[in-house]
Amino acid sequence: MARRHWLDPLARKVLQAMGDLPKDPLRVDTSPAPSEETTVAPSWCIDVNRATAEQWRQLPGCSDVMVDQLLRLQQGGVQFSQIEDLAQLLDISESLCEQWRPHLIFRWHGDAPQLPKHSPLDLNAASPILLAKTLPWPDERLERLIAERRREPFQNLADLQERLCLPPATVEALIGRVRFGARPAGPSLPPRG
Repeated sequence: MARRHWLDPLARKVLQAMGDLPKDPLRVDTSPAPSEETTVAPSWCIDVNRATAEQWRQLPGCSDVMVDQLLRLQQGGVQFSQIEDLAQLLDISESLCEQWRPHLIFRWHGDAPQLPKHSPLDLNAASPILLAKTLPWPDERLERLIAERRREPFQNLADLQERLCLPPATVEALIGRVRFGARPAGPSLPPRG
């Protein structure tokens, strides 16, 4: 049997990489073959930010409504950085989330966003004052948001993006930071002073 060096394994690997120690002899793996119960890597994966409708439909429980919403956001330039974004956006269960997880790859195309730090703001119910304090938007955009949500509550980010003509960067900044609940009541946005 080859004599092992007295250094800890990490130091030994460093010295081997530098050429100061010979490489360890190859060892034959005598462990038993994996059983059928062993978790197997998924045979297919999708890039969440570039997926086609057919790829989304491969996921168990991914409905046509979900596919439509995801494609609309993708066409609007919106990207996702984590599965929690999808779970919140699509309102999917934890178990479905775990079924999807091995098949999803989150490749960010461009600069990565910052993750949210606060609980989500309900864009359909938040007061105009809270909207003005929370969203760094121009007054005209906030007024349009309030007028549109009075007409009909927003359903999701894709609906918000389309109705307000929001740029992708603005929508990406809202992922995980907003939700779409009940219809609001109350006055319009007060003037900023």
